[in-house]
Amino acid sequence: MLINRVWLKIKKYFLDLPELDIGFQLTPQGVVGLARTNQKSGPLIFRSHFSAGIIEPSFHKRNIRHPEAVKEILAQGFQKLEGAPKNLAFLPPEMSLRVFVLAFSSLPSRKEEAEKIIFFAVRKQFPLLPQDVRFAYQIIPENGQMRVVGALARQAVIEEYEQVFDSLGYQVKLILPPTLGLLPLVKTQGKGLVVNVEPDYWGAFVFEAEKVVFYRQKPFSKEVITNGEKRWDSLLQEVETTSRFIKDKEKIELEQIILRNGVEGRKGDLANLLETKFGLRVTGIEDLVGGGLGSEEKVLGAPLMGVLEETLTNES
Repeated sequence: MLINRVWLKIKKYFLDLPELDIGFQLTPQGVVGLARTNQKSGPLIFRSHFSAGIIEPSFHKRNIRHPEAVKEILAQGFQKLEGAPKNLAFLPPEMSLRVFVLAFSSLPSRKEEAEKIIFFAVRKQFPLLPQDVRFAYQIIPENGQMRVVGALARQAVIEEYEQVFDSLGYQVKLILPPTLGLLPLVKTQGKGLVVNVEPDYWGAFVFEAEKVVFYRQKPFSKEVITNGEKRWDSLLQEVETTSRFIKDKEKIELEQIILRNGVEGRKGDLANLLETKFGLRVTGIEDLVGGGLGSEEKVLGAPLMGVLEETLTNES
């Protein structure tokens, strides 16, 4: 049965992380691949751009418009990442998945009963979910309450990506939203807001004591995408809204902002704007990524580095 394949692969991140040495992230802009090595020079990294329209991210609809083009570039990536193992992590476009963070005063001890309550709350947050949606989650006890962090994916959407990897002889063992992949890089940093910006979307989560307490993801409008200044204005408004919500509902005062800016050109502008507007320390995600890569490569590969670093931690 295929019914639980996607669910199990997302679930692994929350409960039983597999041992992985290689990962690929796909976006509308292209492919990033990363392979962990035992060499002092650090990981191997691969990058290649897509032509416009090859991938169109969507939670509801199929994403890949030109499978052969995706397959060709992935094959180049596997060749570059010499001797890559057959099992890998895959980060699909952020907007192809949904992440939820829910709080409950209590949950039943029986798994089946707890899942019914959780999924009912998920459906209230995400109405009109498709029939083939699958979800994975982790329940985290917290100050006498229960916080639930999880992800949703459409079976049909994820399977079209898997079919491309399968055709090349590789098995996807872990599926994760890119923004959530940054958590292992920041979870020793106290508490703060992580902002992940790409040309077509932004994702963010608030973390405290190694836990995700709030998560947002949102595409930029076409108007904003074509106007860099509007992109930053829109993002600043969203960060301000998030900051107020967290302060009012969670009683958390943000101490810092950790920024991954994947938009090419004038990267320092956004960090300066955030620092000026909110008066908080702004740290680039590249400062938290180790291992023999240049600054641009660290930004590019940070979500994959987070996932592979977490698997390394779980192996030790």
